[in-house]
Amino acid sequence: MAQRIPEDVIEGIRQKANILDIVGQYVQLRKQGRNYFGLCPFHEEKTPSFSVAPDKQIFHCFSCGRGGNVFKFIMDIEDLSFPESVAKVAEMIGEKLPDEYVGPATPADPEISQLRQMHTQAAAFYHHILVNTQVGETALAYLHQRGMADDLIETFNIGFAPDTGDVLWQYLHEHYDDDLLRTSGLFTEQDDGHLRDRFYNRVMFPVRDQGGQVVAFSGRILTKADNAPKYLNSPETKLFAKRQVLFNLDQAKTKIRDDHRAILFEGFMDVISAYSAGVTNGVASMGTSLTDQQIYDLRRLTDSLVICYDGDAPGIAAAKRAIGLLGGDQGFNVSAVVLPDGMDPDEFVQKRGAEAFQKQITEHRLTPTGFGLRELASRSDLTGDAARADYTDAALTIIAQDPSPVERDVHLRGLSKQLGVDLGALQASLIQIQTELPKQRPRQTERRQSAPMDYGPLPPPPAMPEQPRLSLVERTEQDLLALMMAHPEVVDLVQGKSDGTFEFVDVNYQTLYLLWQDYLASGHSAGDVAGFNDFVPDAENALLTQIEMRDLPTDYSEEQVTDYLHILSRHPLQTELHTLQQQLHQAHDNGDGERELAVAMQIIQLQQQLKGRPGPVS
Repeated sequence: MAQRIPEDVIEGIRQKANILDIVGQYVQLRKQGRNYFGLCPFHEEKTPSFSVAPDKQIFHCFSCGRGGNVFKFIMDIEDLSFPESVAKVAEMIGEKLPDEYVGPATPADPEISQLRQMHTQAAAFYHHILVNTQVGETALAYLHQRGMADDLIETFNIGFAPDTGDVLWQYLHEHYDDDLLRTSGLFTEQDDGHLRDRFYNRVMFPVRDQGGQVVAFSGRILTKADNAPKYLNSPETKLFAKRQVLFNLDQAKTKIRDDHRAILFEGFMDVISAYSAGVTNGVASMGTSLTDQQIYDLRRLTDSLVICYDGDAPGIAAAKRAIGLLGGDQGFNVSAVVLPDGMDPDEFVQKRGAEAFQKQITEHRLTPTGFGLRELASRSDLTGDAARADYTDAALTIIAQDPSPVERDVHLRGLSKQLGVDLGALQASLIQIQTELPKQRPRQTERRQSAPMDYGPLPPPPAMPEQPRLSLVERTEQDLLALMMAHPEVVDLVQGKSDGTFEFVDVNYQTLYLLWQDYLASGHSAGDVAGFNDFVPDAENALLTQIEMRDLPTDYSEEQVTDYLHILSRHPLQTELHTLQQQLHQAHDNGDGERELAVAMQIIQLQQQLKGRPGPVS
């Protein structure tokens, strides 16, 4: 049983961790004013409303309301308990918690925790068999023959499942009950109820989520067998949904962020081969077309994607579909690499080497229009006049849809040279085709006019998200509480002006105020807002970060505080006035003249109080 992590250890890790660096591994952030903004990782959105304040070391989403410090961010995005998040942040900054503080914690769903532990153990078990046993020697030799060095095998934690069919079950069944083993996806159930390993005689590739946790496996058969698929993936489980996972995103996200670009491959072997060739920002979907969730996960990290699928006909067709899916409203700057001679990336690296592959990725990228023209030319016969005319019309239709006038001109000139047709004639035809095309909605993000071999400048920062619409009273409470937290002397000023009886109108603000006083009384600094997040229950955490994200003046005046107190002191009278006005309407509708007159007198007295005039003495 792990010991509770002391507060000074937690504080030391939090002080060393820069929330901008941690969050930046999951979200593409751009500076806007004092803070940084990006697409929220906790809900889908098209306009960035997720913000990080490096000076306060907190984050907040103005749309969904999530917020907190670096530990809260890791807790939410990785679905970890607080002690697990402290350990994770420590690992991310190169620190290591003492062993007595690291141990199993109780997550919201204990079954998820057990499944994670089971998959981690299975991955380590398969890897051990591959690299340390005689049973794994054939598989290890196969990988070496495929050009995989030992460090690459270690990086991807590749393993081997022997042909016995129950070796993993023998390893795990004493530690987990059969019901959990059945739901894990690692086993199949026989007619007699016994469990058998799902994977056997296969090289095992662990599949990790973006936090680096093993959630599934893909196994490649080692020796061909009748009716056995070449690749076998884990089924969907409580832990694994293939539509939500991108292979290698956990390892690639830092490089994607640094390069402002992701390389999208068709399969995980392509990703691994590219990695061995020095292209480490590659990811792949899990045997399916890209899903909305996968697209959004990429969009949070980058706005530039290179599609590098197989160079054969099915690969070209898949790349065409992906370009159509990723362009337009998705906001990506998309390009494509078509490998020669129908090769896939893995084959290209094996035959032509790492340097040639890197050059292919950096120097032979095609824009969507260039890719479309190449694909059209590959399936067109230009031997007859009619065929040439059809090809010209189809090519002009592709060019007409390019939003860049410069690129349209480049492709027109290329088409003129290719066909030996007058450029002016092609320009006239293009104008006619443009007028006939259906009007398209403007793209959210226009394609940048950067050179093909350059990453180009980053697009302009996102517009500042709209602050949530608050009532006058709630805005006043937020501003006053923010001042009290930033300037402890404001607390004394407020209590002095209210004879020590001040309370916030809303119980949530009063709760935060009292918690803040307790936090200071326990010896913490008034400037330690990020630390206060750990002191505040989850129910108040989002409200705290919303308050701290408000753009307030750095200084204040006594008159300003007096105005805040005046607004808050009037609120109970205004609430009572609103209630009486409703009663007045009800009395009028009921024809109750006596009640109507009595309520009207009460309203007049309240209105006089609100104007600062005393009411009549009874």
